[in-house]
Amino acid sequence: MTRVLVVANRTPSTPALMAEVGARARDGASFTVLIPPEKGDHPDWTDEEAVRLLGRAAEQHVVCLDAGPDALDTIHGSVDQGEFDEIIVCTPDEHLARWVHHDLPRRLEHLGLPVYVIPADRDVQDDLREGLPSGWTYPPMTSF
Repeated sequence: MTRVLVVANRTPSTPALMAEVGARARDGASFTVLIPPEKGDHPDWTDEEAVRLLGRAAEQHVVCLDAGPDALDTIHGSVDQGEFDEIIVCTPDEHLARWVHHDLPRRLEHLGLPVYVIPADRDVQDDLREGLPSGWTYPPMTSF
């Protein structure tokens, strides 16, 4: 069984994320969601909402992993313990831009797991995509 860590905020592409989770669940994957912290006091979705929506899409129980004070440290710790086989990232472009600025894509790539990016918009902006590792894959975004 493939164990997938979903690093996700609620974005306009959340329906594409749900479709991807559903498809992978039908292939036998299990899911854990980590919600990266938002600036300010109002998260874009709660742990409960994310678990409920992803669980409905997967038709199975989904676990929420607390991001802790540093989401990347939490991801590294979980991957180092062998808890996941791949990562799906679905965050707003501004999160991806911050990730590129802090070299987080390379740090995630260093974990050695496949990373699948579902962009918040129909596609990742060219200047942003250039900062992401070439091994990351992006779904064809036909419609939401």
